[in-house]
Amino acid sequence: MSTLPVAVSLMASFMSAITLLGVSAETYYYGMQFIVINISYGIATPIASRLYLPVFFGLQKTSTYEYLELRFGPHIRMLASLTYTLQMVLYNGIVLYAPAIVLEAVTGLDRLISILVVGLVCTFYSTLGGMKAVLFTDLLQSLLMFGAVFSV
Repeated sequence: MSTLPVAVSLMASFMSAITLLGVSAETYYYGMQFIVINISYGIATPIASRLYLPVFFGLQKTSTYEYLELRFGPHIRMLASLTYTLQMVLYNGIVLYAPAIVLEAVTGLDRLISILVVGLVCTFYSTLGGMKAVLFTDLLQSLLMFGAVFSV
C-alpha cells in the first residue's frame, strides 16, 4: 500500500456520519468555536507522536495494550482492552444509527433495515476484500464526504 491511501484511510477512520452531521449541526447552532477542537488535534498529534512513538519503537511494542502490559501487568491490559471494546461497541451502534436516521428521512426506508443493510454491506466487503478493500473504500468515502461538505 502506498502512503496516500493509508493516510486518507486513517483520516477517514476519524470521520463518520456523526462527524459529518453532528459537526455541521453544532456549527449551525453555536457558531465556529467548534473548530478549536480541530486546531487542538493539529497541535497535539505531532507532540504525541514525538513523545510516544520513540517509546514504542524502542520497546518494540506495536500497541498501547502491549505497553500497558509491560508497564502495569496483564490485568490492566485486559481492563483497557475491555473498556475500549465496550466503547467501540457503543460508538459503532451510534455510527450505524446516525446514517439510518438520514436514510429514513430521505428514502422512507425503515431505520432497522437501514442499520442492517449498512452493517451487512460493510461486514461483507471487509471480510471478502480485506484491508485493501477497507483502505480504498475509506478513500472513496473521504472523497465523497469532502465533496458533500464543499458542495454546500
